[in-house]
Formats: sequence, C-alpha cells, structure tokens
Amino acid sequence: MDCTSALLKKTLPDSDTAQKLSCARTKTEAIVDSVLAPHSVEVAHEALKDIPYCGVSTDGSNHGAVKIFPIIIQYFDWKAGGVQSKLQDTPNETATTIGNYLIQTLMKNNLASKCVAFTSDNCNTNFGGTRRDEGGNNVFAHLKRLLQNKTLIGVGCPAHILNNCVHHGADRLNVDIENIIFKIYQYFHIYTVRTESLKEYCDFLFPGIERMLQMFPALKAFFLSQEKPPVMIKGFFENPFSEVYLWHMHSLMSIFHCHIQEMEREDNSIMEIKKILRSIHNIVIERKTNNFMSLKVKGLLAAHRREGLGEGCEKFLADVLGMYSSCLEYLEKWMAPMEEFTPFMWMDMSEAPKWDDVEACIKYLEEKGVAIDDVKCFDQVSN
Repeated sequence: MDCTSALLKKTLPDSDTAQKLSCARTKTEAIVDSVLAPHSVEVAHEALKDIPYCGVSTDGSNHGAVKIFPIIIQYFDWKAGGVQSKLQDTPNETATTIGNYLIQTLMKNNLASKCVAFTSDNCNTNFGGTRRDEGGNNVFAHLKRLLQNKTLIGVGCPAHILNNCVHHGADRLNVDIENIIFKIYQYFHIYTVRTESLKEYCDFLFPGIERMLQMFPALKAFFLSQEKPPVMIKGFFENPFSEVYLWHMHSLMSIFHCHIQEMEREDNSIMEIKKILRSIHNIVIERKTNNFMSLKVKGLLAAHRREGLGEGCEKFLADVLGMYSSCLEYLEKWMAPMEEFTPFMWMDMSEAPKWDDVEACIKYLEEKGVAIDDVKCFDQVSN
C-alpha cells in the first residue's frame, strides 16, 4: 500500500478521489495493526468456536534479518469447504520457548483442550528424531507435557522429507552439484547487473540445475577461458562426466519437484500426503530396479565409452545405484512415523469403503479419546 497512492495518482489523473488518496507507510501500518489484524483474529475465533478439534503447526522463517516463527491453527470445517488454516502468532525460536509460546497461544485463544496434533519440520528440535522422543528436550515432548495430552499426534513436514531425501541421495554422487551451483552464483554475484536474474536461478536446486543445463556450453567455455577461475568450478567443468551427472540429477529431481508442489496445497489431508509419498517411493523403487537413466544420459555415456572413458562410466553407474538406494533409505525412514495414519486411507473415497477399514479407524480414534458410535456408523456405511 506504500506505493499504491502514488501509482493511482499517475494512472488515474482525472480522478479527484485518486488525487486526494494518501496512505503512506505509517498510516498503512496503523491500519494493519489496529484494524485488519484484530478483525482477522476475530474472524478466526468465530470460525473456531464450533470446531471440536484442531492441530497446531509451526516453522521458522527469515524475514530479512528478523527470525520469525509463525503459529498456524489447522482444522476441518465442512461448512467452509474442508481443511482450513489460520495464522495466530509469530514468536521467536528455541525448543523451550517455542513449546511455551505454543501453549500460551492455544490457551489465549481457548484452543488448548481442542488441540490433538502438532505439525512442524522434522528437525531434532521439534521431534527428537523419527522415534518422536517423548521424554527428550524437543517441542513435541514439551507440548505434550504442557497440554497433559499423551495422545497428541506429531506429524513432520512431508515437503521437508522430500527435499532432504533428494539432498541425501545427491550426497552419494561423485560431483557436489548443489555446491557448484551456489559457487557459480557467488562468482557472478559481484556483477550487480546479473545478481537479480541469478537469484531466481538459485532459489531451489531443480530450477538451478535446469538453468545450468541450458547454459552449460556457455558456462563451460567462460570459466575455462578465465585466467584464474575458482578451483572447484574449474575442476567441475574439466570433468567430462559433469554434464552427465547434471542430466541425471535433473531427471531425478523432476519427480520430487512436481510432488512437492502438489504437497504444498493448503487443503491436503494426511491421506493425500501418504499417497504422494507412496507414489514417489514406488517410482524410485522402479528406477532402482531397472537402473533407469534418461535417453540423454545414455547417449552421453555411449559417447564417453567411444572416447575410452569406460571406467568413468562404470563409476557413474555405481553412483546412480547408490543414489537410488540412499533416497529409498531416507524416504522409508521418514515415512515410518506416518504409518499410524493408515487406518484413514479409505477416506479418500477412491473406492467404496469396507467396514473392516472403517472399524480400524474407529478403534484408532477411541485410543485417542474420541468416542464414535460404531453401531450407527455401521448402519450408515451399510446403507
């Protein structure tokens, strides 16, 4: 809004209203703090009034030099179209202060008794590892103790799982692709004219690799023509297999990139998330079983074999197999905590539900203190 009034005056020179409009930074901040923010909280409170259960989500984020830690309340409201999310607060970050602030925020908004789940990324600070260490010094354990809720459910961020999975697999390669991309970005960063375009190119590894492949011949010629190029970058472009590794990594990351975008939808449920993870798991298994490589990679390898680089080709094939194995190992490790939600998979309604599936769901909910009339439920499922 800081720029809106000046823009409107230029675009609408004949409008008296536009010429009189004035809303600079100070006034805008006052409107946000005194009008929009209180109204937003009031709307959230009204929406949550009749909701019996909710979950709390949190994740650290940098806003310039300031570290913020947003707290999101998630709940299901069939009247509003399904899964809903509301921003509640933004504290600073440490394991104990996060737990304390979460409980304070929940109590302040009368949500402590309704909270049944905690969601965040999978770092040890939040969960204490895949086993969800309930006695350790982590946010999940702290929140459980403060809420006095032994059945509180902990769910790690699946998008983090996929990002970390592909990075875990990339560590098995003979070429540090991620580091090379950032080295190239840093090299060009000194030229301010190029900075903005290269920032977009380095926002994430997949578009970074894609951009690098488009520019590969030009980048290689440029760096090898420099009198004193950075040693790591020079070594990368002198390696005849660098382009092969880039193409194969691009092929693998295309799976993760599209699935991460699908995961980041606001209205996803645990069923959709499990199906996405299972889909990726199956794809990677098939790629490993068939030792899959794209036709582009196979063509480059064939050319290298004709040039007498057979030993390097065999090393690349071993790296590919190791990368697939490493990805699967990491993925299976972090998919394990989500197995407890398997009883809910029938709820995607991809096929008619069977009573055994519904009954397993009722038993799960009873263990969490949620009572369901199984007799009425059976009659509804049967009819």
